[in-house]
Amino acid sequence: MMAHEKKDCPVGCEVPTGIVTEDDRAEAQGNTDALKNAAERNKLGQFSTPFGLARQMTRHALTFLPQKIPVCFLEPAIGSGVFFSALRCETDEQRVLSATGCEIDDAYGRIARSLWTDRDLEVVSCDFADFASDPARFGMFSLLCTNPPYVRHHHLNPNQKQRLQALVVRRLGLQPSGLSGLYVYFVLLADALLMEGGVATWLLPAEFLYVNYGQVLREYLASRVTLLSIHQFDPEDVQFEDALVSSCVVTYRKTLPTEDAACALSFGGTLAEPAVNRRVPLSKFRSLNKWTMASVDTEAKPSNQLRLKDLMTVRRGIATGANGFFILDKETVERYQIPRAYLKPILPSPRYVSGSVIEVGEDGMPRIDGARYLLDCTAPPDVVKRDAPGLWTYLEQGVAQGVASGFLCAQREVWYFQERREPAPFIASYMGRSRTRQACPIRFFANFSSALVTNVFLNLYPSPELQALIGGRRERMLEFANALNAIPAEAMMLAGRAYGGGLHKIEPKELREVPLASVPEWLSEGLKNRKLL
Repeated sequence: MMAHEKKDCPVGCEVPTGIVTEDDRAEAQGNTDALKNAAERNKLGQFSTPFGLARQMTRHALTFLPQKIPVCFLEPAIGSGVFFSALRCETDEQRVLSATGCEIDDAYGRIARSLWTDRDLEVVSCDFADFASDPARFGMFSLLCTNPPYVRHHHLNPNQKQRLQALVVRRLGLQPSGLSGLYVYFVLLADALLMEGGVATWLLPAEFLYVNYGQVLREYLASRVTLLSIHQFDPEDVQFEDALVSSCVVTYRKTLPTEDAACALSFGGTLAEPAVNRRVPLSKFRSLNKWTMASVDTEAKPSNQLRLKDLMTVRRGIATGANGFFILDKETVERYQIPRAYLKPILPSPRYVSGSVIEVGEDGMPRIDGARYLLDCTAPPDVVKRDAPGLWTYLEQGVAQGVASGFLCAQREVWYFQERREPAPFIASYMGRSRTRQACPIRFFANFSSALVTNVFLNLYPSPELQALIGGRRERMLEFANALNAIPAEAMMLAGRAYGGGLHKIEPKELREVPLASVPEWLSEGLKNRKLL
């Protein structure tokens, strides 16, 4: 690359005089962002990387690239060129042999082309899958820095998914899940473009560290390359103003890992100054289902440790297919004269429950504000039409509104039939927010009512042994609910998954694995007598 006269730029790096500054790029980026609505950018996964973070990532990656290796730079989703701008701040231009960016959206590609072409940046306007399929580019690049588009799987059409999956299978022999976001394919397809010994750093959604569809990416990073570092930002510290996504930075070298290879795993703070740092053998990563700091720090639990699965069955609440239609208030029930036989009490949301106890009212209804009825009719249409004309009128409205043709309803024997559940004596919230590591985001409730719950709750059904020990006694139900709510927040967060803005979720199979910190004396003694503890 050409040498240039330099001056200080507002962000503290040096740039060529009279050509372009980082402020110029950021302004052009912002102007183009403003021309697109949030839905358009979300569908294409366009969330601009803050320059400071791009610069940290680029500096970090360069520490792993030996000085003797020239920089052949690649940015698979270049946008307006924030990582190229960061590269110019972090390395001597004489070291940069080539620089290439790929961009599918020409609105951003034009920015990068107009700003950086004089800086010897090649901007290729195309789909990255096409770019990565060109054999002429295989093994060309020594440094890759990027924030790939965060496109969720439901924004990928079936043909696109099949093509991407086939490319990955052919190249690497790995089978991505159909639930994989576009970023998973970006990482896997970039493998062919990196030269042996090349370094890549990616800003990725932290979800891949623990979700099932992230397994293919975890396998690739643990076995096909030498994983150098993973830094997970605190979920409360989102990196994008316009997306509540918990992020991590993954850096690796394209070489097969040695037997003693280890990775720097860090959490919180910044990439350069994390709050927590661990050195983890890659062999340990291969044995873990989740790649989180909590998973690494947790020692193997004793085989006799009491877990929820030893005492309870956990099932998600019902998915109605259309809560606005199937969950009814008293006024709607009276207006359409819906028979009581076709109604069941239901809790629509945890926000209506202020404490940890759901008391029972008239007809088994929960004694809380916001209690509703679930329309749970198992009668066939001809019987409803004959015996409950008001309900039939209401159901006809559901057909006219498209409820009957919705995804879940269309799968049922009769579109308005509901999943079968019994009221659970204990329930848990499926998700919640926590602003501190000490506050548990998941709440447990003792349910004395006959209310069912929607799928924002989890049902906890006691085993026959626990049911016998409780024996229908109110005080024991309350004591056991207190034991559930005494589970440490860290244990719950370890079992579940974290998202941006402090949001945490836990699935039924994850909740089953949560250990109980303590149990009431009557339960401890009862389990010992039954040799279950």
